[in-house]
Amino acid sequence: MYNYVMLIGRLCQDVEVQETSNGKCFSRITLAIQRPFKNGETNEYDTDFIPITVFDALCDIAQAHLHKGDLIGVKGRLDSNNVELKSGAKLNALNIIAERIMFISQKEKND
Repeated sequence: MYNYVMLIGRLCQDVEVQETSNGKCFSRITLAIQRPFKNGETNEYDTDFIPITVFDALCDIAQAHLHKGDLIGVKGRLDSNNVELKSGAKLNALNIIAERIMFISQKEKND
């Protein structure tokens, strides 16, 4: 069995580092990935927003070098969690755990 995910997209927000109760650093980021085809109803490109969790040293590197709008590649694994809502409904939440981040290009800043 093999769990491997590779994504390329734009960072939706600046990286903010948080800490777990046991002192482990992490950050939750979101990648915006435009679909390669147009929506038949709106004739526009839809965008998927993919949640990604970054841990430890990779988190510190991401915070130091990544900014909203940067184009990055993420290699990681898919993480699945079953969540029960207050209403009793069960939900399967998917998340990507980043193992590597590739810096592709920074968004140009207008001065």
